[in-house]
Amino acid sequence: MKILNKLTISSVLLTLLISVPAVILFSNIFSSSENWQHLVDTVLFEYIFNSLYIMIGVAVLTAILGFTTAYITSLFTFTGSRFFHYALILPFAIPTYIVAYVYGGMFDITGSVTTFILNLMGKTLDEVYFFDIMSIEGAIIVMSLVLYPYVYLISKTYLNAESSSIIDASRTMGLSNFEIFYKVIIPISRPAIVAGVILAVMEAVADFGVMDYYGVSTFVTGIFRTWFGMGSVEDASKLASMLMLFIFILIFLERYQRRNRRYKSSGKDFKPISKQKLKGKKNILAFILCFIPFFFGFLLPFTQMSYWFYISYEDVIDEDFLTTLYQTMSLGISSAVLITILAFIFTYNIRVHKSKISENLTQISKLGYSIPGAVVAVGILSFFSIIDNKLDILISGTVVAVIFGYIVRFLAVSINNFEAGFSKIPQTYDDAAKTMGVDASNTFIKVMAPLIKNSAMASLIIIFIEVIKELPLTMILRPFNFDTLAVLSHELVGQAQVIESSVPAMFIVGLGIVSVLLLAKKMLKD
Repeated sequence: MKILNKLTISSVLLTLLISVPAVILFSNIFSSSENWQHLVDTVLFEYIFNSLYIMIGVAVLTAILGFTTAYITSLFTFTGSRFFHYALILPFAIPTYIVAYVYGGMFDITGSVTTFILNLMGKTLDEVYFFDIMSIEGAIIVMSLVLYPYVYLISKTYLNAESSSIIDASRTMGLSNFEIFYKVIIPISRPAIVAGVILAVMEAVADFGVMDYYGVSTFVTGIFRTWFGMGSVEDASKLASMLMLFIFILIFLERYQRRNRRYKSSGKDFKPISKQKLKGKKNILAFILCFIPFFFGFLLPFTQMSYWFYISYEDVIDEDFLTTLYQTMSLGISSAVLITILAFIFTYNIRVHKSKISENLTQISKLGYSIPGAVVAVGILSFFSIIDNKLDILISGTVVAVIFGYIVRFLAVSINNFEAGFSKIPQTYDDAAKTMGVDASNTFIKVMAPLIKNSAMASLIIIFIEVIKELPLTMILRPFNFDTLAVLSHELVGQAQVIESSVPAMFIVGLGIVSVLLLAKKMLKD
């Protein structure tokens, strides 16, 4: 019982600690100042309009790209269908801001592709129509190309769990494949589409790297400008609290729509969908529709990055770069270990001490992942500033603050891994240990630890990937002269060294791919 009490107390303390930054931010939402009135009169409407415009644009494009490819790969076989089953996920390996840097370097006014096409045509920019990639529309396109896998993965999982009886009944009614698509498949898949779209929209609204580089004013870029440009912590906090409220509304809408009726077959009526083999023009069309998002979302930017890396790595990789690489790895590994341990405390507490309190504590601790990194950082700085002043110590601007930010932001990811792992372990194992007189400590060491180790390893790998990719949170909370690969890549772009920025970017992508391969290997063993 003592162990159970310790677990619960630890969970309560951790939840309170994690929640404090969000509470402090919300407390600023009704504050007012001269600077705030200036923001209201000048840029606040632009922040709101641009954020809504981005939401709508990303929602439409990710829904089209993600669901179309999920539908094609789930219901049909065609040339390359097995390859696209995995390839369409690969855009996840490259952070949105890195893809934005690459496309900016290729397609802006002086970009390599733009210059090549103009020289080939013997024209100047004044003589041809030019789409400016460095615009809000360009940002929407770039982010949609990277974020559509949210819709793809959720929709594909949903369709794979659907029964073929619905499809078969539709065909007996004489409906064509296209009519089945928009009259049957889309309506029954709406919950999955909406869930994926909202996740993509949340990522887009919270993005800093793309918006800052493309010069688009949103809430997140406004937080940075208010904080560093105007030196106003209170007004930055108010912008952050407004964005956080905005995100929570999206979360509520996503959860509300889940309660809508789902048209799914069950029990003895369930029969896996048998894929239809496509031939001729339909086969070519399916290949093209799947190749386009894969090409523009992964293959093209990765190829360009590889070339830039090859021609610039000797100028970038030096002693300072290796220090940055070491700092990134250290942050990634230490944060992953600590977050995995804390997540285990939460989930194991639920396992051994079943109560509504334990479950509610876990749900509260998960909210951090829904909050943008910049918002988390502002809340933490406000929190630590109070501690610094009251206790006359310095925590703000230290590695401790950075790691605490990662805990608030990514604890939910690790908790989800452990929840999935524990769900596979029958409760009878715990009961058997008790009947044999094994205490809680030995039950964990001899029974639970061996069974949950794969979930722990998955948590370590996923958190490591998330940490090395994180940009806005790290930029705000990092100590002076403390860089990570993500920060270095962003700074090089800010210095008009887009080609050189590919070097730290390639290390991020490379570490991400290696981590994903390790995770896939672990999952295969499991």
